[in-house]
Amino acid sequence: MSDELKLLDKEPTPVPSQPSAQSPYDEITEMYRKAQEQRSKEILKSYKFISLCLIAVIAVMAAALIVVSIGWITEQGTIVPKVETVEVIKEIEVPKFTVIDPANEYSHELSDDSFLLNDSNYGPIWMPALADVPKNTYNPELFVKDAAGAISYYDEGLTSIKGIDVSVYQGDIDWKAVKESGVEFAIIRCGFRGYVTGSVNEDANFKKNIKGAKDAGIKVGVYFFSQALTVEEALEEAEFCIDLIGDYELEYPVVFDWEVVIDKDGDTPRTAYIQPDALTNNALTFAERIRLAGFTPAVYANRKTAVWKYDLSRLDGIDIWLAEYSDVPTYFYDFAMWQYSSKGTVPGISGNVDMNISFKDYSVR
Repeated sequence: MSDELKLLDKEPTPVPSQPSAQSPYDEITEMYRKAQEQRSKEILKSYKFISLCLIAVIAVMAAALIVVSIGWITEQGTIVPKVETVEVIKEIEVPKFTVIDPANEYSHELSDDSFLLNDSNYGPIWMPALADVPKNTYNPELFVKDAAGAISYYDEGLTSIKGIDVSVYQGDIDWKAVKESGVEFAIIRCGFRGYVTGSVNEDANFKKNIKGAKDAGIKVGVYFFSQALTVEEALEEAEFCIDLIGDYELEYPVVFDWEVVIDKDGDTPRTAYIQPDALTNNALTFAERIRLAGFTPAVYANRKTAVWKYDLSRLDGIDIWLAEYSDVPTYFYDFAMWQYSSKGTVPGISGNVDMNISFKDYSVR
């Protein structure tokens, strides 16, 4: 190999570097950088100190709250948080069945009067009269019975109105013929409660009868044969009547009809031994619900039922529909309608029908 090649094969000799000259501007920049770095460290140190102080304060407050809570629990038993009440406005729902409390203040004070009732076992029974129950003021001499057996009453300013009451037992009725015979009002049975089963039922001919009577121009009321044991059942019966009446306008009352039942098969009627207070409560509940529905209430009863089974001192303001089969009523207390026969005859009705007169024109409000 030649000397020239040997020279090319050697490493080049390094040239020593010369230190570069530093400008004054670079020195000032470095000085500011170091000062800023030192300031940031001091601020971060301050933040850490403040954070530690806050944590310490929170820890102290938490410890104090725990101590207070433990003391309160020990003293009171439990901590009940305050619950804010938020008023929620919503539509008010009125329940269909609302039991009406019939209890009120009343007096059983007796008057100086007395009267007699006849009983099949005891004969004449002396009865003291209640002081605040209105008395019968009809003049016995003004009742007139015609050849057909129809009874009427006329006094100065008071003329009786001729009527009947019917149910499915009268069958199909020619209401036009009934109207032409002079009948002005009809009390139609709308329903009944079974005296053994207790079921509530519609009279099979009610809709046909009320439509026929209305179409013929006869003024109408309705009655329900009750066997209610409680005020809840009496209210159910009243609601049943209201539903059946529907949109029909009634001129005469909606009547609560409870009667003593003698079952031919020997079954005991469910209300055979009902207490007078219970029966009176039932009648009052029925009547008040009927009144609230916009109708006039009344109670049907014969003389013994009215005096022995109802507390008449509590039926103030409720008309009595009296059942007494005679030529002249002898019932001691006041009454608004009188059923005087169960064996009447009227054109348009085959068979017997109950005959009535009313001393009030209920169509005049």
